Amino acid sequence: PKARYWSVYVRHKKISQKQLLSTRTSTIMSDGPSSDASPPARNESDVYDRQIRLWGAEAQGKMSSARVLYVHTTGVSSEILKNLVLAGVKAAICDGRPYPSSMATTPSSFLPPGERDGTSKEETGDTDKNEKEDKTSEPEQKKQRTSPKTVAAAMQPHVMELNPLLDECKIYESSVEDIPDEEFAKYDVVVASRLGMDQAKRVSAATTSGGGKFYLVDCFGLSGCAMLDLGPDHGYRKEVGKDKLSDVMKVDPYVPLGDMLNLKLRDATGRWDKLPPKIWATYRAYLEYEAKAGKWSCADYADDFVEKTQQWLKTESEKPTSSKPFSEDYLGNEDDLRNIASLATAEVSPVCAVLGGVLGNEIIKAISGRGEPANNILLFDGVDGGCRSFLLQEKNN
Repeated sequence: PKARYWSVYVRHKKISQKQLLSTRTSTIMSDGPSSDASPPARNESDVYDRQIRLWGAEAQGKMSSARVLYVHTTGVSSEILKNLVLAGVKAAICDGRPYPSSMATTPSSFLPPGERDGTSKEETGDTDKNEKEDKTSEPEQKKQRTSPKTVAAAMQPHVMELNPLLDECKIYESSVEDIPDEEFAKYDVVVASRLGMDQAKRVSAATTSGGGKFYLVDCFGLSGCAMLDLGPDHGYRKEVGKDKLSDVMKVDPYVPLGDMLNLKLRDATGRWDKLPPKIWATYRAYLEYEAKAGKWSCADYADDFVEKTQQWLKTESEKPTSSKPFSEDYLGNEDDLRNIASLATAEVSPVCAVLGGVLGNEIIKAISGRGEPANNILLFDGVDGGCRSFLLQEKNN
């Protein structure tokens, strides 16, 4: 039919082959035979057509109306943000850390590496570029030279460019401590990274009190860990077959994030885990060190990390009713602990991408209410590529 249409069109218009090529090109660009026709406007049903066919219009509608707040931008939270923004979920960013120093070693596809490490042509004074800038107006030059002062301000234009159909990306350029609980309660989902235990407990309680979901996730070396607090009233429908869903179910057992962090490490065991998982023990060690030292571990603080971590492991292993399940060298000797200390903020791009994809899927399930969510810890091991769910709860004696 397309070829027949073109033959009739050429015969009636009697145009040359050169004109035909020009007209055909214009037709492809404008989706019509007239070169003056403008491209058709793209709406949400066109952009999200595949997603609507995958999980339905109702689920896509819930995603389009949801708002997700990202507290601190890291490699793994950037991957989650990218996945959800492309899926049509509105984003807001809370990150008042100075830019670019806070993102110098973070693997983020949003921010150009030259801009993050200070080697961009704008800062090194490229001659050709300066000549081009002279031709622009003075207000435009001033606008180009203005550099963002915080991570949130640096991320905002890139997020808005990623999906122009979404509303403007709201940003908070103050520290997390300065944001009231009522602000977190406004969001459907809060995703936090590089957040200490005290603030994680506060933000999680504030988010779930408003009916939202809270996710705390970090990657360190080839490993990653995520904590999920979906709130006491979260309901979901489990997939029981093709295009079939169960009745509404509740997360059982539900453990608030505060209770997860208050649980002794020796009690973090399960049916297949007679001892606490090493990835969880490592993440808890990072959180404990931040709570005691007020800063995240790194190679410069390795000796201090070793001392505090050994003391913490000794305390966590004490169990008066039985023999110790593990000792202060559970995570290795002093050299091993120094290596662990240096990996606290060392993120590897593939690890961030995989765990970010898993968490993005979990958040979509939580927003749409379709599919059984993970409960309540996710552990990713980059050595074997496995990501598993682990239930953290108080054991009945």
